Amino acid sequence: MKDIKDQLVEYSKLLALTQSISVSESERRASQFLVIMATIIEYRHLFSEQRIEYTSVQTAVYAQEMEKGDAKTVTENKLRAEASSQYVAAREQLERIENDLTYLKTYYELFNNGHLFYRQLAKGEGY
Repeated sequence: MKDIKDQLVEYSKLLALTQSISVSESERRASQFLVIMATIIEYRHLFSEQRIEYTSVQTAVYAQEMEKGDAKTVTENKLRAEASSQYVAAREQLERIENDLTYLKTYYELFNNGHLFYRQLAKGEGY
């Protein structure tokens, strides 16, 4: 994730428009946003695959912990299963992936807007 975060920070610098730019610069920036959007899509796909895996791991750990349960009620077994270190670790791993996916989605939307903005500038329709 660190690699893509570094790229996102670099591309974020293209969003700022502090002075007038040429049509060719607008076209260049619009195309660069398409490139980073394609990269984000690849990372989102990888993380989505990992989310599937981590969801399965979390479910399996929960089932194992429930099997170990020797409490008198199902509720007590659920509480113990959810409090177990193995389940907590699996849940945290899944939550990190979901957080990364949300992070990438936010940047995708931001860069999509950047692409549209610079494309409009290149066409002479904006700003």
